[in-house]
Amino acid sequence: MSDFVDDIAKSRRLATLRVLEENEGAANESVLRRALHLLGFRGRQQTDEALKDDARMLEAAGLVDIDHYDGRVRTLEITRRGRSFLKRHIDPVPGIEYPED
Repeated sequence: MSDFVDDIAKSRRLATLRVLEENEGAANESVLRRALHLLGFRGRQQTDEALKDDARMLEAAGLVDIDHYDGRVRTLEITRRGRSFLKRHIDPVPGIEYPED
């Protein structure tokens, strides 16, 4: 992965956490896709596969929980660890941009 694409992915993952936090802690994939689009993540930087990969990575890091409604609609919910990450109370996580002070 090129440095530029990698940097975009890291930034998109941080933006996802921020969207969840601002949206009372959770959002389904349609809401996330729209919010990320409005934040400038478009085209090849916001494919369905990229968003699925982001969700899996954030879940593996313990920053979000993933739930499926009716087996189809994916919903992400920020965890306590995810909130701590946004506040810089835990160490950086590889693959996710670290929030600024």
